[in-house]
This record gives sequence, C-alpha cells and structure tokens, in this order.
Amino acid sequence: MSDDCVLVASGIRKRYGGQTALDDVTFRVIRGAVNVLIGENGAGKSTLMRILAGVEEADAGELRLNGEAVEIRSPRDAARCGIGIVHQELALLPNLDVAENIFAGRELVRGVGWIDRPREDARSVEALTHLRNPMRAATPVAELPLGRRQIVEIARTIAHGAGILILDEPTSALSSAETDALFAVMGELKLKGCTVIYISHRLHELLHVGDYFTVLRGGRVVGEAARAEVDRGWIVERMSGRVESDSRRECSTDGAEALGVAGLSNGVVDDASLSLGRGEIVGVYGLLGSGRTELLESLAGAREFRGEVRLRGEPVQLDSVRSAVDAGIVLVPEDRQRDGLVPELSIRENVALGARGWLTSKAAETARVRELAAQLNLRAVNLELPVTTLSGGNQQKVLLARCLMTSPKVLLLDEPTRGVDVGAKAEIYEALRRLAAGGLAILFASSEIEETRTLADRVLVLRQGRIGAEFAREDATDEALFAAASPTVVERAL
Repeated sequence: MSDDCVLVASGIRKRYGGQTALDDVTFRVIRGAVNVLIGENGAGKSTLMRILAGVEEADAGELRLNGEAVEIRSPRDAARCGIGIVHQELALLPNLDVAENIFAGRELVRGVGWIDRPREDARSVEALTHLRNPMRAATPVAELPLGRRQIVEIARTIAHGAGILILDEPTSALSSAETDALFAVMGELKLKGCTVIYISHRLHELLHVGDYFTVLRGGRVVGEAARAEVDRGWIVERMSGRVESDSRRECSTDGAEALGVAGLSNGVVDDASLSLGRGEIVGVYGLLGSGRTELLESLAGAREFRGEVRLRGEPVQLDSVRSAVDAGIVLVPEDRQRDGLVPELSIRENVALGARGWLTSKAAETARVRELAAQLNLRAVNLELPVTTLSGGNQQKVLLARCLMTSPKVLLLDEPTRGVDVGAKAEIYEALRRLAAGGLAILFASSEIEETRTLADRVLVLRQGRIGAEFAREDATDEALFAAASPTVVERAL
C-alpha cells in the first residue's frame, strides 16, 4: 500500500470493563482515496471511528495527522483536524428543520450573536444540491422519510468542509438513484483532495467505490490491501474466518394460501393484489418511493387502506396493529431504532413485549425469550443488559424474536438486514429459511437486489405504487428486477 497516509492510528487499544474492543490496531488512511473499513458487528469498527471522531478516547495508541502527532479528545478537536463523521444511527433533531439541523451547534452568525438564517438556508440548499437531492431548507426533518434524513446527515458534514469524511453505512436507507448520486459526489470530493473512510455491509458497494481495504475481526486488523488485490471472497474470508457458501433453499410451500390481498390501495399503493403461500418467502423489490413500506404497514394494521385481505382463506379486518397481531400478522419495521426497539428496556424486556396471554408467568416468559435467543443465535452476555449494548445485527434479532413471541402466521419484514454485517445477515437468512420450512409465510421488502434474489422464492416488483411484475427466483436477475422497478421515460416526464 502507498505510504501517502493523511491519518494513521497506530497501536490503538480500547477496553470496556473486561472486554477488549480494539487490540493493538493500526489503521492507515490513504490521502484522497476511499478507504474501506470492513468487519462483522462487534469487530471494533464503530469503536475505532468514535476514537477518530473524538467521541471516545483510546486507552493506548497514537494518532498522526499529516505526519504530526495529534490529540483528539472531543468532536471539536476532530472538527479542528478536519474530520467529520456521519453515523449510521442518525443524530438529527426532528423538531428542527433541514437548515437548523445542518448548522446545529455551528450556527452562522452576523453582528453580535444573531443567527444568519438566509446564509444558512443558502449553504444548506447548496450542500443538498451538490448531493443531487435538493430540498427546502425550511422542511421539518420529522416530515422526511428515512432516506432523505440520511441525505441531510451527509449534507451536514459536507457543509462544514471536512477534509476526512467518515461515512458509516451511508446508503442503508438510500434508493439506488440516491446511492449513485452519493458515489458521484464521493468521486468529486476525491478529485478535490478529500479523503473518505467508508463503512458498509453491502459488499458490492465496497468493491465498487473502495480504493484501499482494511478488515477488522475480533478487535484486530486481519487484512489490508489495495482494490486490485480484493474480491468478494477475500473480504468474506477475512471478515468471518470462513469461506462464503451459497445456502439457498428449495421452496417449502405446501400450496395452501396463507395471505391473500385484493385491490389494496392506501394513497401510495394502488390496487395491489398478491398471494402468499404457507412456507413461502416472497420478496417485494422497489426503488425508494415505490410503496414497499406503505404496503407492509397496511398489512400490519399501521396504515389505513381500501381492499380485501384474507388470512388462511378467511377475511380479516386490519384496522389497527393490535387487530393484525391478533389475526397472526406481525411486522419487523425498517427503522429499528425509531419504530422497533425501546432503548430504556433490557434485551429480555424488548423481546417480551411480544408475549401473548398464554405466557402466564415471568418464568415462562423468560424461558420463551431464552429459547428464541438460542434459536436466532442472539449473542448477548446477559439478557438483562440494555438492548443498546447489542450490535446492529443482534438488535435486529431482538425484533425478530419479539415478532416470533406472538406465534404469527404471516411475518412481514421491511429491509430485514439494514445495517447488518455479512455474518449476522447469513444467520438471519438461515433463521428465516428455517421458519419458512416450518410453515411460516414470510413477506419482506428490500431495496437490495442481491438480498431479494438470495432470500426470495418469488419476487414482486413495485413501481410507483403498483405491482408491475412478478418473477420466479430463477428469473429474478439484477437486470430484470432493476428494469421492472425503474420508471419508464413517460413516467419520469410526468
């Protein structure tokens, strides 16, 4: 690798109580390049990034910026060093508008303490336009969908001119078009001398944008290489210590209908009809705004709709989340932090929120939680610890376990592995396949073509609120899915 390092973190050690998060890590960041940092959840990526961003201090080690030793003990120190970070779990203030979020804590002023709102608005619009995602500066962040909020978070960092930009799962909530726009902006930033540290669990993205690759496993660096030396197998083997395998299954449906939907419309989805068999896994693929989330929310009783729904041949009324759960339909939401987990509660308590009436005692409830934790390979030292102590992959397993506590007939999942590493993703896929083999009907929505192809027995494609195509698994190629999901020239003009 080149010796042209803008930043070197050497000999970094960090412990939390008796647990070692980073063990003598040396991370070299190459100037003017996209430096990919890879590792499974718990490998130490986030800890290392928090140290570089001044959120935490290392127990030992040294940071050198442009060859000079520096001390970064706070986010302000990091900002003075030109280091900016976009966290995976967004840190926006929903009660403020777009411009107020972009300049929160670093307001532009004129005179004696007066906030220069016109200049903030202009700078905000400029940053968002640069990201090919123009929006009004006065739009309340609470009104924005997850993907647009992610864009605002990225714009906030870019607007302050960071020379080293840390992007932690920046595309986890972005559409294909928004992702392409972000990659184009990253290319422009590189030409201007900006350095990017890029973290993602989407391996195809890493291989597309990365210039240099560093792999962490168990708090140690286990691989470094330039792009020319790296392929998917190289990444997976070093991340997990195992060779990647294809574990796709034979569809186990018995042909009996578990879920039937006729003419569902809700203002976003228009006249959707579908059927889901018992033991079948059906994927819903579509671009941002296609209606994926809105379709699942209606079926989960969280959004009003017109149309008919049958559950195992019998009509059901889904006028509330409770009515859907009682009928046997339950949803794992897209945004686990906002819509799923209760951070104040323990791991056990979060899972137990799905307990049904037959669990008549805390002992029975706890036994069922432990059974599901083992079934899903939920890695936790103690189920009484706060749920926030878990990695993203294990938090997703908590939500899945909570849904299984209800003994559902139909399981809905919106972006089932968003922000989940390759190891946890494989475990979740395997768990879903086992559940389907046991007769559970599964309907999931995903913006990832690779995930859709890997997991689904059958794929429905939503385009601008309408189901426009259906593919058997063997026919669901990348090209076919993307073509079916993309608006036509006429639709784009409208």
